[in-house]
Order: sequence, then structure tokens, then C-alpha cells
Amino acid sequence: MSILPSSRDLIEEALQQNPDIEVNGLHSKTFELMISYRSKYYESKVDAFLSRLTLLDVPIEIKKKLKEEILKPITVGDKEYSNFMEGASRRISQTFQVISGSLAELCARRELEGVGLEKDVHFAVRRERTDITVYHPNIRSSQSRHRVEVKNVKLRERGTRGLGFDGDSLFGFFNDPNEFSRGNVEVIDKLCQNRNGYSYIPPSTLAQMRYRGTRFRPNTQFGRDMLAFVKSGRIP
Repeated sequence: MSILPSSRDLIEEALQQNPDIEVNGLHSKTFELMISYRSKYYESKVDAFLSRLTLLDVPIEIKKKLKEEILKPITVGDKEYSNFMEGASRRISQTFQVISGSLAELCARRELEGVGLEKDVHFAVRRERTDITVYHPNIRSSQSRHRVEVKNVKLRERGTRGLGFDGDSLFGFFNDPNEFSRGNVEVIDKLCQNRNGYSYIPPSTLAQMRYRGTRFRPNTQFGRDMLAFVKSGRIP
């Protein structure tokens, strides 16, 4: 049984609650759902542990035993952990990170599909070392392509490095405007300009950036821009 629902299941659950939600709201809602499922996971692990105890009152002796049990090394499958909580937290942390990145990609794909573009017709996923590749006029009759690096909420060095090697545009849900220092903005501007691409970020983050740059656009515009590329081979 999975520790958390899949990224696709989380997307579908969020859309069931609000089918017309815009991309940043969708990403935020799926993240909230993931937090909720993680909390339930921890609660279930603690409940499972406490179910071993037969006494309702917990005297000193039981507290010592409880501490010993929590700190005792455990094995889950073929993985060994130094104690109970490390095993619970590390497994959920690894799963959380993988699903979080997948959610960002699915949100980007939904923006493309929302303007009528089709996977494996107008765009491909995880091809040629990049996250999403959009083709003009389509994959089969490709005359030009546009590669999109998809990131989650943190830019970090990986964002600019990935854009430099494997992307023409950057799409993400970056929530910290302070990451976009003058230096980072200048680097992203230069990389995007050289490839006729843009950095698509949440409108709220864009509004708070001290250095706006020339190649930054709201991520709500991403789908329309990629549709224009499919039709004309360029982003207006």
C-alpha cells in the first residue's frame, strides 16, 4: 500500500472539489492535501505503536519502555533505520519529495491540455533530458521545439542550471521572491532571451519581485504561450 496517494490521484481529488481552479490554486490545494495525508500517515504510525500497550495509565516504567521502543532500530522491507521515528519520517519524506515534483509537472501539463494541446501529439514529457518539450506544429511533423524545465516551489541553483543545459523556458510555483535576486534574474533573463523563452512564475511572486527582469511572465500565461508556439513556432 502506498504511503501517500499518487500525484495524479491528488490532482483528481483537488479538481473534484473545484473543477475550474486555476493552476496556482490547484498546486496549492494538492500540496494541502499531501500535507493532510502525511499527517494521517504519522498518526497511523503512532496509533499502531501505541496499540502495543495494554495499559491506559503510563507510569515511569512504561515511559522508559516507550522511549526504548521508539529508539530501537527497526527494519522496513530491506531498509534499516536507527529508530522508529526515523523510519517513519524518512520514508514519508522521500515519498513526499517525489510526489511534490510530479504534481508540479501535472499542473503544467494541465495548462497545456487546457488550451487544447495533446500529449504525444503537440508535446512530450521527459524527452531529451527535459521535463516537457513542445513541438511546432506537432511531434510527427516537427519543425522546431521548445523545452520547458518544470520546478516546484524552490528555485535553488538547480533551477538555473537546468535551464542552462536542458531548457528554453522555466515553469514553476516559486513562492519566495527573495530567491530572485538581481544576479539570478539577470542569469535567467540571459538564458531565456538566448532561447526565445520565458520564466513562468506565480503572479503573486512576480508582483513581489524587486528585480523584475524582461523574461518573466505569470505562469497562468504558460498554456497560451505554448499554444502560440505550436501554431507559429515562436512565443509572441
